[in-house]
Amino acid sequence: MIIQRYIYAATLVASFIFYLLYSPWFSWYLFVLILLLLPLDLLAGLPGMRSKGLMLSVPNVLEKNDDASVILTTTHTKSYPVGSIIAALQVTGDDFSILASYKCSAEKDKQKTIKIDTSQSGVTTFELTGLSVISLLGVFSFPVKTEQKQSVLVLPPPIKPKNTMTLQHGAHLRPKPGGGFSEEHDMRQYRQGDPVRSIHWKVSAKYDTLVIREPLEAPPHSRLVHIMQWKTPEERDIILGCLRWVSKYMLKKQLPYYLKFAENTNVAEITQESDMVDFLLGTYKSNNIPARFSWVFRIDARSAGL
Repeated sequence: MIIQRYIYAATLVASFIFYLLYSPWFSWYLFVLILLLLPLDLLAGLPGMRSKGLMLSVPNVLEKNDDASVILTTTHTKSYPVGSIIAALQVTGDDFSILASYKCSAEKDKQKTIKIDTSQSGVTTFELTGLSVISLLGVFSFPVKTEQKQSVLVLPPPIKPKNTMTLQHGAHLRPKPGGGFSEEHDMRQYRQGDPVRSIHWKVSAKYDTLVIREPLEAPPHSRLVHIMQWKTPEERDIILGCLRWVSKYMLKKQLPYYLKFAENTNVAEITQESDMVDFLLGTYKSNNIPARFSWVFRIDARSAGL
């Protein structure tokens, strides 16, 4: 935009010199015409400049080294002609922060793609901090307020930790308090005080002793996976890779768990893969956290044995 201003100023000066050197009416009208372009550009472009905007679109989760892009889509409420849109985009990762400007088309639904660096794992946040809509001649700019922020989680390949023997290998059932219906049950010998309605008469007759059909249930889970803070990008790859492996293992065996990061007080219940992604992105709201955990599985940079 600065170049356009210099060009306009130089053209205006040149037309004025032309008017001083040549007296015919043509030079006068040329100078006036160029002079009037300035307010005309502002008046003609102001309605359009006020109606323009950009919509930020960022993928939610990506694999490491995926080919993906941030998309800026032009929007408007009134179709008045303007020059272009300059977007200020703040890109923040675990160990970097960059503020960059991008020139976007002012035509509705036009898209500007910005490549995402997926060479490193972790969370990268893209924040659209401001817009400047440029007039047709490029002399004026109109600031448009915008607050859009989205994050993408880049995950490394799963890594099997070396201490998987401490993981649970299935849900442990316990007698259901008060009895009642249950899809899981166990057979045991009758004990004094057992309800008569729980006696399995056919099995009791077969073994010539009273046998109880005892309903079982899975106790409320209180399993915690605690991931430690990383110090380098390499350690981040190891920790997130181990977390992916453990999460897939647990959920495949229908063992929901709780997840905690470093010394952060936030704890999330993970019942599906999307819960883990939401937690790492910081969009998961914790609730109903157990006072104590039955076991804790810790993941740090040594978990993969590297």
